[in-house]
Amino acid sequence: MLSKEDVIKNYVKMSLNVIRTYDWLLDLYVLDFFQDDHWSKLPLAWRQSFDNIDPTTLGNVLCGQPVNIILPLSFLALKKAVDLLSIPRKQSISKKHITYVPDYSIGNHPRLKNLFLKHVKLKKRHEISLMAEIVKDVADQTKCKAVLDFGSGVGHLVRMLAYRYELHAAGLECQSQLTEEARKLDLELEYTIRKHITDEHMKKLHKPEHLNVKLTCHQQLTHIELPETLGTYGLVGLHPCGDLGPLLLKHFVSDDKVKFICMVGCCFMKLTDHGYPLSKYTKKLNSELSYPSREIACHAIEVYCDRLKKGNYEDLKIHAYRAALERILVDIDPKLKHAPVRSIKHSDTMNFERYCHLAMERLNVPLPTKTEVWLRGQTDVQMWRRVVTVYSLRLVLAPLVETVVLLDRLLFILEHGISCEIRPVFDPKISPRNHVMIARKQ
Repeated sequence: MLSKEDVIKNYVKMSLNVIRTYDWLLDLYVLDFFQDDHWSKLPLAWRQSFDNIDPTTLGNVLCGQPVNIILPLSFLALKKAVDLLSIPRKQSISKKHITYVPDYSIGNHPRLKNLFLKHVKLKKRHEISLMAEIVKDVADQTKCKAVLDFGSGVGHLVRMLAYRYELHAAGLECQSQLTEEARKLDLELEYTIRKHITDEHMKKLHKPEHLNVKLTCHQQLTHIELPETLGTYGLVGLHPCGDLGPLLLKHFVSDDKVKFICMVGCCFMKLTDHGYPLSKYTKKLNSELSYPSREIACHAIEVYCDRLKKGNYEDLKIHAYRAALERILVDIDPKLKHAPVRSIKHSDTMNFERYCHLAMERLNVPLPTKTEVWLRGQTDVQMWRRVVTVYSLRLVLAPLVETVVLLDRLLFILEHGISCEIRPVFDPKISPRNHVMIARKQ
């Protein structure tokens, strides 16, 4: 019988085999659609099936629902392989009830129940509420009463872990202005709490610490002066960007003081060779993931499918506008390839020339004057359905690329003899990077 580690290795190997077969599709970066003639790069059978496909039907195809068109067998095989190999993304959270004691905890106070959601946007509310419960549960299991939150921002999560769940919590943030804002929000919260609990209970509150630190390597973490309450602690990372996630994993496996880690990855396109691959096994494989493939893996296939299925796809025309503009920019100067133009929302009243004028405002580049340039651009944007189709076909592979990144991290932890699991905790329609990696030391 295969061990858990061997099963994961097989999944990584098979997933990479599929990705290698479809590197050509993953690397069709949407900006270059017209410049590199992406449509011609699709197999003939795919072009015949998907040309002029209704976006609503395309949404059903992405979701695996029945459609009244004949799809190429090679595409159906790809879709099936991705579905079988990818880590499930459907939200699955434990219904286990966590009992918080003692009774004086402000987390049990009826008038303070929603206090921690003030100043917090919907997406963040969803994330910090579920993440805090996961962290509290793992902390109880490991008998660890302290946590260190990396990339803590203005401290929404660390504030909940401290005041509500009564953990000794500290947040590390590289931007000093965010750290200062976090401290101000702590004082605002305490001002409200004081109106509803006694002075005696106020003295018992666990107040979070906010540290201003910029990390460059995981060894640096061992030299940071932490509060005395963090003799041993758990690591928390809610969407650490790029290489910061792998940096936390390296610190976790190498430092005996760290008892557990709860982490949700993000921004895979910013990973370097220091952040992927991590595991010894994956490093032995042909495991390269290009920038376009890691970038597409950060997009929300569930939200995109819904928009297509519900007919809310008119604003997707903007992808064609941007791709048509890219061809103009490269013609002006090849150095303008992928230039950071201004982001413009689609409008039915906005023509292509107006879009270019608005998008190029920051570049200080004069607009073309030749009539044929604008005629070609207008012809390009009429092909917006093809642009949306190619983007959608690439998106089919997105969960598989994310799976490889996550399983590589899982293998890295297992190779160090530490138990680890991955749970789809967040609703992917609210928080696209919805997998929480949980590892505990014995």
